[in-house]
Amino acid sequence: MRAPPPARPRRGTSTSSSGARCARPKSVVAVARSELSIWATGQVQPRRQRDGLYDQAGAVHPAKMWPRIAQSMIEHYSSPGEAVLDPMCGIGTVLIEAVRARRHALGVDCEAEWVDVARANLARARRTHPGTDGTVFCADARNLAATLADQPGGLPVDLVVTSPPYGPAVHGLPETARKTGGKIVRRAHRYATGKPHPGQLARGSSQKRLRTGLASIFGGCHTVLRRGGHMVITARPYTDKGELVDFPAVVIAAAEDAGFAYTDRHAALLARWDEADQTLYPHVTLFHLGNVRRQVEAGKLGIVRAHEDVLVFRKSR
Repeated sequence: MRAPPPARPRRGTSTSSSGARCARPKSVVAVARSELSIWATGQVQPRRQRDGLYDQAGAVHPAKMWPRIAQSMIEHYSSPGEAVLDPMCGIGTVLIEAVRARRHALGVDCEAEWVDVARANLARARRTHPGTDGTVFCADARNLAATLADQPGGLPVDLVVTSPPYGPAVHGLPETARKTGGKIVRRAHRYATGKPHPGQLARGSSQKRLRTGLASIFGGCHTVLRRGGHMVITARPYTDKGELVDFPAVVIAAAEDAGFAYTDRHAALLARWDEADQTLYPHVTLFHLGNVRRQVEAGKLGIVRAHEDVLVFRKSR
């Protein structure tokens, strides 16, 4: 695959994946001199990436990481036999890809229903990959050191990989008029089918609460990660109530506050690259496309996003 390199922002500014200009994080100069790359993670539709590998009970989770993205992060920043942790594991995509890559998989999630699905997915992956191991904990990720204290192999872990939740505004699957007999209805956009756990970051829409929660979780990740190990996070800007939220900048600030050094940035494609016509074809949900159309009709900036930021941090002390 041949794709154009990511555009370089002007000195003093950074550009998010939405094209929105924002204040440059303090470590961006170092990142500009390090590794920047585009990952072809969208050549196959995400649902096809999961065919036959995932329990159907996880289909309603609103924010599943794409398997090809998880696979790329694990292969770039760890080696076989090392321990990979996802502190907000959801249905266990990172854990499955870790086992397939012959890593030791550790997952934590505060919602019991997703822990059950993650455990089922992990068990299936281990059956098809003999000699691998992994554990899923039902716990609050803000207490990682205590949660993982007695895990097999002991601490520290070698790599942290996760995708933080950022609320239901950007998620959902359609129930079409054919099914409802009326208008299109959104489903699978909530992080819990019942009352959410108090530690659920996506509960409500408070950006302050989200930032505070991320800082606490990243602090725990810094504690359990070995010196020199990496924390790799996927994030993308999103629109909430008509306002653009530069979520990657929020993640960078929280990670740096927790003591991490921001070292690399990649673009994981959420689109299929067609070599013949040199065009990206994004895989988008009905609701994302609808939101973009409404923004454009209202005279606002509307973008169908074709990639997710992969933000890489290193524990140097």
